[in-house]
Amino acid sequence: MVLLRMVVLILAGSPVYQDEQERFVCNTLQPGCANVCYDIFAPVSHLRFWLIQSVSVLLPSAIFGVYVLHKGAELAARRSRGLEDASEDHDAPGLTPGARRCLTVPDFSSGYVVHLCLRTLTEAAFGALHYLLFGFLVPKRFSCTHAPCTSVVDCYVSRPTEKSILMLFVWAMCALSFLLTVADLVCSVCWKTQGRPGTPFLSQTETGLGPHFPGVQLWVSLLS
Repeated sequence: MVLLRMVVLILAGSPVYQDEQERFVCNTLQPGCANVCYDIFAPVSHLRFWLIQSVSVLLPSAIFGVYVLHKGAELAARRSRGLEDASEDHDAPGLTPGARRCLTVPDFSSGYVVHLCLRTLTEAAFGALHYLLFGFLVPKRFSCTHAPCTSVVDCYVSRPTEKSILMLFVWAMCALSFLLTVADLVCSVCWKTQGRPGTPFLSQTETGLGPHFPGVQLWVSLLS
């Protein structure tokens, strides 16, 4: 979802906002007035804000993914060493072939819940900041009275309808991403609080992948 948002912003947002300041026209010739009015109208560029928001929301998932990959690499290395030891000690009494191949799978459930909490808080914080800075729509006309403007100055925004549609699309994507993350978080917490038994071992003949979190299983299955 976040990657889709970034692709849309880069492909659709860049052409719309490439001339945002040059075509921000004010009905005054007062030096510096138009620049001050534009700074008040858009303290941060919409496109840059959305890209920073997308990267910030993606960061917890990226950190969790790197953590899972690191643990998965360690698990694969231990499994390889375990298979070598099992082939050397295949005549050891009291050990079955399945027992020799078993490895304890790391528990990613707590890290997964923490990463979902961070992602939810980041999405909510950027949503609140977005509303305070820009609102929901891009106005066609913006009135400015800040110095050095000597009177009320009307400024006109380029492509306001197109920018408003893009802003509503971003709002919809953010809301959908937030709701999906909250739903995933609630499901994960329910699974964790119910204490569902997981399969504590991973072997060549067993397919259990530790705690049965849907999200954790997806991450771990990528390493199998």
